[in-house]
Amino acid sequence: MRTRIIAALVAIPIVVIPIYLGGFWGLSLGVAITVLGALEMYYMLETGGYKPSRWIGIPWAVMLFLAGWDPELVQRSSVEVTGLLTAPTLRLIELLSFPPSSVLVAGFLITLTYSLFVQERPVDTWLSTSMVAIYLGITLGQIVSLRFLPHGFSYVLFGFLVTWANDSVAFFVGVFLGKHKIFLRLSPKKTWEGTIGGVIGAGLAGAFLAYALPVQPGPLFGGFVGVAAGILAFFGDLSISMMKRQVGVKDSGTIFPGHGGMLDRLDSLLFTLPFIYQAMLFYERVVL
Repeated sequence: MRTRIIAALVAIPIVVIPIYLGGFWGLSLGVAITVLGALEMYYMLETGGYKPSRWIGIPWAVMLFLAGWDPELVQRSSVEVTGLLTAPTLRLIELLSFPPSSVLVAGFLITLTYSLFVQERPVDTWLSTSMVAIYLGITLGQIVSLRFLPHGFSYVLFGFLVTWANDSVAFFVGVFLGKHKIFLRLSPKKTWEGTIGGVIGAGLAGAFLAYALPVQPGPLFGGFVGVAAGILAFFGDLSISMMKRQVGVKDSGTIFPGHGGMLDRLDSLLFTLPFIYQAMLFYERVVL
């Protein structure tokens, strides 16, 4: 437990500060997370007998992560520290950010063409390479889009805190009150009591944070988003558990002592933060 707490205290500022600053720092963090997450997922697939192409999949995931970035939004949503990196960062985005549909089509064609020359189970290579790139590139890109909204850092912080509230309440309720298992095949420790407690905790956190943070929706909508995010966090956690159990690994990696790998920390957030982004778009289009 001590190792887990120390690792969390070190990791939180490393993640939160670049997200707050945006620009070059947010770009660097996002690319690093995309690469590490893709490496972990490809490692798990290789352990399970699949043969993805890392040298195609990782650049494809990064390009999907960068797809559709607007340099003006990047500049408007970032906090300047020295100003020295602003122009090079915007130029880099102009060079590397293409429309998402173009990146998807190009990646599919390149991956499929490469798979034609794979002797054994070429379809497995095509699908396993594509799955990782699309899953991580698209979901992490949606998190960036959330950051680009007005008061975007507050929305990202809202998503982090709602997800952590769900995980924390689910853990403690499950430890002290949990009796009825919910998904033995994928996560033997999860209980109905813990899961329901986590969703309620996420809903209450969402209502409070919508009031406390400078975000547009009020507590009622914030509570609804919190409940939905709590449910999605449960399925996000199970998604990585499903993969780990099928290929026979305990953790996706070892980058966080006591916590496992990057995907072990991202599993819920990859479901909740993109949903919050879509919820905010819905709110702007329909409610306002």
